[in-house]
Amino acid sequence: MLNPLVIPLVPIVGAVTANLTELIRGESKAWHPNMDIGMKTFTFAIAAYVQVWFALLVTAISVGGSNHMSSGFEVIGLFLAGLGVYTYGKGTRFVSSQLQLWLYRLALPGLLLSCGLISYFG
Repeated sequence: MLNPLVIPLVPIVGAVTANLTELIRGESKAWHPNMDIGMKTFTFAIAAYVQVWFALLVTAISVGGSNHMSSGFEVIGLFLAGLGVYTYGKGTRFVSSQLQLWLYRLALPGLLLSCGLISYFG
């Protein structure tokens, strides 16, 4: 069983991943057509997108360990729930262009910090 303090972090990681997926697919232009994303911001967002899949795998394995496999499945399930709610709920429409830009910029450190906290306290 996961520590209840870290349970909200896992769906947030899923929602941020869905947000980054929209950027990579080009779907974010539908909601924010005038948003100009610089090369550094785009690079950080892509790095965060690549990193989250590896970090999620490591987090699920470290939380589950060899005795509590259900905790690892719980991490994956909550992640997919956050990913699904954001994707099917069209979460981008609730985010302004400026906030969206900062979400892209802070995705990499935020995801690393979240996965670290989940692994440590989970």
